[in-house]
Amino acid sequence: MSKPTIIITYARSLMALTVGQSLRPVAGKMIGVDSVEWTVLGFSKLCDDNRRVPDPSEAPEAYVEALVKLSREFVGEGPVLIMPVFEDASLLAKHRDRFADGVVIAASPAEAIDQVDPKDRLAHSLESWDVPAPVTDVFEAPLKPGEGDFRNSPPLIIKPAQGNGGRGVLMVETAKALEHELTHRKGTQLLQSLVPGEDYCVTAMADGKRVFALSAYRNLEQYPPHNGAGALRETVLATPFEPAMQRLVECSGWTGTLQADFRWTGAADHAPELIEINPRLWAGITHSVHSGIDYPLLLALQTLGEPLPEPGKPQIGYRSKLPLVWLAGLTGTSLDDAEYFAQIEESWHRMTRSDTKLHARIAHLWENMTDFETLKDDIHAALERGERGKHAQTDIRADEAGSVALGTLFIISHLLRHGRLPAEVK
Repeated sequence: MSKPTIIITYARSLMALTVGQSLRPVAGKMIGVDSVEWTVLGFSKLCDDNRRVPDPSEAPEAYVEALVKLSREFVGEGPVLIMPVFEDASLLAKHRDRFADGVVIAASPAEAIDQVDPKDRLAHSLESWDVPAPVTDVFEAPLKPGEGDFRNSPPLIIKPAQGNGGRGVLMVETAKALEHELTHRKGTQLLQSLVPGEDYCVTAMADGKRVFALSAYRNLEQYPPHNGAGALRETVLATPFEPAMQRLVECSGWTGTLQADFRWTGAADHAPELIEINPRLWAGITHSVHSGIDYPLLLALQTLGEPLPEPGKPQIGYRSKLPLVWLAGLTGTSLDDAEYFAQIEESWHRMTRSDTKLHARIAHLWENMTDFETLKDDIHAALERGERGKHAQTDIRADEAGSVALGTLFIISHLLRHGRLPAEVK
């Protein structure tokens, strides 16, 4: 079998970079696609070509058609594998039949995804799957005051059925606050009972009947601190989550990668409770791969119908940090300070206007971002938290930094424009 052409979507993300690194040895050609020009994968030099496509969230039909046309360019040369990296996995899975023979999509069957996505469908499925999960009410917002017959009462979690990265997720502590959310939100919403313990990200490979690779990690540091991106992660034993993951695969017929969020106290008499499932690759995919299981490679070979290598075993206790996000976490409250953001923004504008070499401009911007005069109020906290992560591996390795560092400019510019991290690092 000739080496496939591999098309990797959402090339702006560090997730796409990890996928590209895993698949470059088995790819004949590698093409990165995105709706933006500057991408992490494009700067990495892993790709043979980079293409602009419509944004799948804004123009899903045009996005699918663009990938159909792009894949036709190469299908005459051999198999074509499309690797959805982020939220487009569900969209492409639903439109498999529009692609030419010889083009395969690395995503679970649409029939399986429909049972767990959006989140309200998962809530209904779990009622018959016998998987431990919090009590969940589903309703359509907005509601008039006094409407709604719910099993849950505050304190509880409210979240939209659609969305990722913690967007719209809120802990509601009083009846008054709940009434405000019920009357001001729009669309399908979930009310979930609170579950004690910590959050765990559990990941697996499945063949429709069984789990054949399994790992788990938890976030030791996040930015923003309580519900933001994982900045410092640690691999933990996945055994406590195995029964639930196996049950999910059996009930849904899941094939490919599966990522589920659990909460668990760590107590032997408390079964981990399933919070939600993401039918796509996850933000910590780099950590999972470096920890010992190459999920992108396993997924690609499975989709192509090729023999699979031994999946490997995760390295328990392995720690990694996402450099820019970890730095943001170390600074504590300083990144919320308007003066600090203004300083970075001015440096950004100076960099774009400067005639100096690009590496010098980036160095100057980085210098301003790590100005400890600006961050002096948080130095003590930074030192304490820095000690915790000093032995962790970085998700971007030293041999990648020369070209890939440019991709972090996307993250910086997103912070400047929107005041929050892009969704794919959450």
